[in-house]
Amino acid sequence: MKNYHVPVMLNESVSALKIHDDGIYVDATLGGGGHTKAILDSNKNIKVFAFDQDEDAIYEARNYLKDYSNKLTIIKDNFANLRTRLSLERIKKIDGILFDLGVSSHQISKPERGFSFSLDGKLDMRMDKSQKLSAYDIINNFSYEELKNLFFEFGEERESSKIAKTIVSNRMKKKISTTLELSEIIENSIFSRHKLKAKARIFQAIRIYLNEEIEVLKTALKDAVDILNFEGRIVVISYHSIEDRAVKKFFQYQAKSCICPPNFPKCVCEKVSTLTIINKKPILPSNDEILKNSKARSAKLRIAEKRRSDE
Repeated sequence: MKNYHVPVMLNESVSALKIHDDGIYVDATLGGGGHTKAILDSNKNIKVFAFDQDEDAIYEARNYLKDYSNKLTIIKDNFANLRTRLSLERIKKIDGILFDLGVSSHQISKPERGFSFSLDGKLDMRMDKSQKLSAYDIINNFSYEELKNLFFEFGEERESSKIAKTIVSNRMKKKISTTLELSEIIENSIFSRHKLKAKARIFQAIRIYLNEEIEVLKTALKDAVDILNFEGRIVVISYHSIEDRAVKKFFQYQAKSCICPPNFPKCVCEKVSTLTIINKKPILPSNDEILKNSKARSAKLRIAEKRRSDE
């Protein structure tokens, strides 16, 4: 079976988990199974639970990881539900969790999934194919204001207004049905050398909004902290500033022991610090990895560790 997923920052992320004997670890983003396999290979005496809501990814990864079935459990679900689903597996505490965010390589490589602006396929972009709302619905039914705000908030696209206006104008003549149709509309909306980046940002914005990725991430991070054993690690690989900013702010808040206003004479908030931030600045991929794997170019790795309440 072809393994579509070339793991980004593989050694750095697995090392960051501090894997030990008899530990229980979670790969919240199974994808092609690359990180999961590395975690499994790192220690014979561990159990791993891997999450993915994409049934195609699960089918391929299950074949790829068939030799590890005695210590690997694959769960088809959004990682927002990781605490509930682990509880159903009678797992109350874990020793580490890895999030490799964004869209997987095997999803992008399949035109019919609609994630790529350079491959022709239906406008879809659903991580979970049982979900009703798709990219087609967003592009053809959202108002100009809704599209403009969506592109700016989740894609940080400066030309959001022009692109939204062109989309609305085009769909009045004919429904926008495919990825290449949308890609061409974006290209014709702006007159700059940044057309390729604009396409990437617009497709990113639709995908993040459609799959509620930022809210889901915040929920999963909070649950991960709650179920981590002391000294357990959260390791997150993000690929754009919106994701990375959400992770950074979450880690910073969880690391604080007081959130009272600076002018308060003493602390009254009773905030408890739950995390120690391991790397104040994100770890970046090496130049050698970027040359071998273009997906690594924008990757950032952040690590935090569960604190003891009496520290």
